[in-house]
Amino acid sequence: MNIETLVTLLKPLQIITTVLSSEKHSPVSMVRPLMFKLIEKHLKIKENDDGISLKFKQTVIEQLTERFKLNERVISPSVISVRHVAPFFDPRYKNSEYETIEVRENILEKVKKLIDDITFQFNDNGTQMSQTDQSATKKTTSGLEFLYGQEENNINDASAQYQNYLGESLLRYDLCPLEWWKSHEKKYPLIAQIAKKYLCIPATSVSSERCFSTAGNVVTPKRSCLSTENVNLLVFLYQNRQLL
Repeated sequence: MNIETLVTLLKPLQIITTVLSSEKHSPVSMVRPLMFKLIEKHLKIKENDDGISLKFKQTVIEQLTERFKLNERVISPSVISVRHVAPFFDPRYKNSEYETIEVRENILEKVKKLIDDITFQFNDNGTQMSQTDQSATKKTTSGLEFLYGQEENNINDASAQYQNYLGESLLRYDLCPLEWWKSHEKKYPLIAQIAKKYLCIPATSVSSERCFSTAGNVVTPKRSCLSTENVNLLVFLYQNRQLL
């Protein structure tokens, strides 16, 4: 009976580990939202919990809360981590509704700073040139783009992009945020640049560890003379075999 209870209790942990360890659709933006969901929905303490269930849930909640710092009600913008910021650029979790109001405000402050920093780019002479100026120097690709020109750029300034992105409906949890950004990149070009940097970060290091395991299977005692270039090529081909 105790074993059956533990199997039931461990199932949510097994599933979330599998989800976060996947090589596809598992960016770092999923970590904090899923941890909160795990505690709220699957580890919630109930009145009819027996001694084993109660002790298990309390221990797991305590460990997850400590390791992922889930109980921080106030956190300085200077120490906001990637796990805090990344969900904003994921259309499924951009509202950060699971965070406290104070943390949410600091996350938005950090995001605004990131957007302000990327609004200005450096030209070849080392002087700052705004995104609008850069867009104006690009070669027009159509008659409509030529006719609308500066008007379109004004509509798509940093502040407008930020506000419009916040106004977008949340993406369903089982849809891919990368596909969403692929179709909305032109609408939010500044935010898309930052989203690419954050959503390319994997939730765990499992994928890189798989590469080490693959390399270990490639370089065996009978193939120890393989050159570095060939090892890299063989590992690359194996890891991307589904795309070939």
